[in-house]
Amino acid sequence: MDLAALRSLVREVNFGTHGVAATVDGVPTSIIWLTPVTEQTPGGADFGRNEARRSMAIRRDDVPAVPRGTVVAVTEHLQAAPSLWKVDSMDAVFSDHHRVVVLPA
Repeated sequence: MDLAALRSLVREVNFGTHGVAATVDGVPTSIIWLTPVTEQTPGGADFGRNEARRSMAIRRDDVPAVPRGTVVAVTEHLQAAPSLWKVDSMDAVFSDHHRVVVLPA
């Protein structure tokens, strides 16, 4: 049994339902904002910040590679102008999308 058609359908439904229009280094695509993750500060640290890391899923069929420093322009909820984000690191690569950590550009 070939599951490629089912995977394609799931990808289209996910990006169609949760996706936001974006431009990745000039290539129009859609992204999905993922839940921000807060990393815990080590126990012995005197000073530390618990800062949520923003991450997004980017379609691989539109953008095959997302190197560090890639600029993503995306309009966030209720904003008129797009915000610029810079890829800080690659979190994971899946068959249908890249999961990247981004910082404000």
